Amino acid sequence: MKTKAFILLFVIYLAFIALGLPDAIIGAAWSLMRSDLRVSLGALSLVSLLTYLMSLLATLNAPRLLRILQTKKVTVLSILFTGMALLLMSQVNHFYQLLFLAMPLGIGAGAIDVSLNHYMAKHYKASHMNYLHSFYGVGVTLGPAIIAYTLTDQSWRLGFMIIGGILLVIAMMILSSFKLWNNEDPTDRQNDHAPIALKAMLKSKGMRLSIVIFLLYVHIETLAGIWIASYFYIEKSVSYSGAALFTTTFYLALTLGRLLSGLLSHKRSAKFLVLFGSALIIIGALLLILNRFENLLIYYGIVFIIGLGCAPVYPNMMFLNNTYFTPAQLSKVISLQMAVGYIGFGLLTPFAGLIFDRFSIVIYPYWIGAISVLTFLFILRYLKQPLPTQP
Repeated sequence: MKTKAFILLFVIYLAFIALGLPDAIIGAAWSLMRSDLRVSLGALSLVSLLTYLMSLLATLNAPRLLRILQTKKVTVLSILFTGMALLLMSQVNHFYQLLFLAMPLGIGAGAIDVSLNHYMAKHYKASHMNYLHSFYGVGVTLGPAIIAYTLTDQSWRLGFMIIGGILLVIAMMILSSFKLWNNEDPTDRQNDHAPIALKAMLKSKGMRLSIVIFLLYVHIETLAGIWIASYFYIEKSVSYSGAALFTTTFYLALTLGRLLSGLLSHKRSAKFLVLFGSALIIIGALLLILNRFENLLIYYGIVFIIGLGCAPVYPNMMFLNNTYFTPAQLSKVISLQMAVGYIGFGLLTPFAGLIFDRFSIVIYPYWIGAISVLTFLFILRYLKQPLPTQP
């Protein structure tokens, strides 16, 4: 039984690698992609917006989907969606084709994210939640790294083909592991994902604060994931591949930070890790605002600090739902938090891109600094209030 449980946990981690692989590759490749497709810097915002809308749709409907399908089936279908989308993206010649294929990317990400986060929050410890999200970090670090490698040959299409192929292989591996998963009883699925009115959920103490935190945090993470490469390409005149490595650096720090969070969670509370991480983001943003360093390696270090700060916030906020909400609320809470979080990705981050395009991307560090301070203040308020376990 222990061996079976270990293999199953590895399979779930593998699924989160698949979730992370596509997330930052368009941002990492955008400097060359927009040249190939003959569109402006701000056109990336349209891709992000459409991906967001589809992710939001999938996220809000995930509890309904999980009442019908077991987690393992939702997982494999989601990965197949994203893998096929990336393979087709590698062949596009027009921007509208890229927009069309952004839809299955968003649908796949939204469905798998809710289902696996709910599964882990319900069945595993805080350390496992951190480790799960560190494997997301493995994927989201590996994706831009592959793109950076293929960009050295002035090719983003090959990178998309490689990543799409990896996703299809992972989907097949998960499909072959179906016998390892415990069958989820239909009655339990109905209870775990029972319909709860949105108005009732929003009245639960702490619910509104928590979704605002997810909104702002996801905005910070996607600001780094999508725009960090363009910022250094434009402001520091680094190469295409050098700019993509800044994206890789951020997600490498995110990955290592979440592994470290998993280890620290045995000795430190989830509350401490959330506060520490959000404070570290502010420090990194302030260093980026200074912008007085001549050595490019220092900037890689600053981006690493920001990624390290981001690492514990999301998984530990997700785990704290166990403490602040009832099991019957858990699926709906996670769905709402992630749906609002996608607004940070799909509306706030594209809006920031339009501002950068309209004025100058030089304001990018100030934007991150302001949002990180605001996030820290909301987290303080959220964690200090005595939240009930009943709605």
